[in-house]
Amino acid sequence: MKTGLFARAAAVVLVAGALSVATAGTSSAATASLNITYVCEFSITGTHDVPTVVTSPNVPDSAAVGVPTAVADTTVAATVSDDIRNTLWWIGGRSVDGTMTTNVVVDNAGTVQNLTATSTIPSTQVPSSGTFQVVATGTLPSLTLANAGTTTISLGTATLALTPRYANGDPTWIGTVNSPCTVKAGQATKFHEFTVA
Repeated sequence: MKTGLFARAAAVVLVAGALSVATAGTSSAATASLNITYVCEFSITGTHDVPTVVTSPNVPDSAAVGVPTAVADTTVAATVSDDIRNTLWWIGGRSVDGTMTTNVVVDNAGTVQNLTATSTIPSTQVPSSGTFQVVATGTLPSLTLANAGTTTISLGTATLALTPRYANGDPTWIGTVNSPCTVKAGQATKFHEFTVA
């Protein structure tokens, strides 16, 4: 019940960075952006789509074989629907915060790494009506890429641990909620592509 009740709310904060990617220490940086829809479980009303925008100002423009990349910054912004906001208010939630663990797939010229990125969800106020935006940020550990050729970074599934809080800052009676989310079928998942030489 806990997982389903707040899966959509969890999804919208996906992603804090649902993804942060590494940049080559000796290369120039590039910008990247991806509009992606996640599907999260909601025990009362079923599954729901949550549109999300993932951006980064400093993903790698290129990288060198065997040279560790540097960390880049990623921001993930999503909109919480009014019905989820209403549920949060019903249980007394006036703010939410937590962490997000995202699966990130790095395909280095055919060699695939499945990485985990953890992001922090800052305290975000829940309004009394309407939708609201949640923004999260995070980082990915440095990458050391073994193969020359095209490398892609893609978004995968995510798990969020969210804590709705009363106005005084104490956790609500529901405590911390763990919510699983997946990428909606048919969605493009590639966040960025660059060359390793």
